[in-house]
Amino acid sequence: MVISVDTGNKMIKTEHYEFNSGIDVLDTIPGENDEVIEFGGKYYRTTNRRISYMEDKTEDDRYYILTLIAIAKELDTMKKEAVLAPNELIEIELLVGLPPAHYGKYRKKFQQYFQRDGKVVGFKYGGTSYQILIHEVKVYVQAYAAYCVLAARRHLTELPKVLVIDIGGFTVDYMILRYGRLEKEHVDSLESGVICLYGRIRAAIRQKYSIALDEEDIDNIILGKNTGYMQELKERVREVTIGYVTELLGTFRELGIDFRTTQTVFMGGGAILVSEIIKVVWERFKGEYFIINDPKANAKGYKLQFQIEAKERED
Repeated sequence: MVISVDTGNKMIKTEHYEFNSGIDVLDTIPGENDEVIEFGGKYYRTTNRRISYMEDKTEDDRYYILTLIAIAKELDTMKKEAVLAPNELIEIELLVGLPPAHYGKYRKKFQQYFQRDGKVVGFKYGGTSYQILIHEVKVYVQAYAAYCVLAARRHLTELPKVLVIDIGGFTVDYMILRYGRLEKEHVDSLESGVICLYGRIRAAIRQKYSIALDEEDIDNIILGKNTGYMQELKERVREVTIGYVTELLGTFRELGIDFRTTQTVFMGGGAILVSEIIKVVWERFKGEYFIINDPKANAKGYKLQFQIEAKERED
């Protein structure tokens, strides 16, 4: 069974689910309706309080538990659709990803972290006990995986130059492709994701209004939802966000990338969040761009790449 999990700094995504990269450890089981995983004698529940940024996500077990929850959600769906037989040992090929800048450094470590020496792992979720064996872990490059999903749909491989910008929680991954082939000198990650934007906004609002905004508050204000906050405060949030996007796009000019000579593709949860601001700021940069409104694109891309590789082996 193949399961794809995008372990983001802000959100965990599978092909079908998305939830915050935050976790609470509980000594006793909470209410019956809570989505809780029982593993290793403890209970774990997702929370809106995300884990602080970790470059190396293998330093402790939190991302392993979050990935187990992602796997459990996918298995729970299969169980409801009667795809799984009761009490069977489920062998899993796990597909995950890393930012371009971290891929070479952490790929093998990521594989070992999830594979757990090929041991059978037991856990309970939604009242059902599961036994899984992660017998293979494939690690892909974020952003490129999402590009693979879009390439055929948007005919991107026919274009002479495509710039992919994936705005995530902590990193902004980018790459240039010419007729579908990567330019290795332009494949990298910037530590400029929306978590950095949150820090700037919180500081600005705290200094002026003595109000502590959380990340969900900030998301809702940027998205124009009804939050109950004063208009002056919302305008300040917008002002800081415009500054963040302007600075981010300016960074690419410093890297020698001219938006007027490329088709620019924005993707990732961060790009979706600031999509209206990108539209405002883009006026000064020109060129053609579009935004992919699918935060699960990387997880889908891992699966697509895996399928292509399997087909090539068969041929």
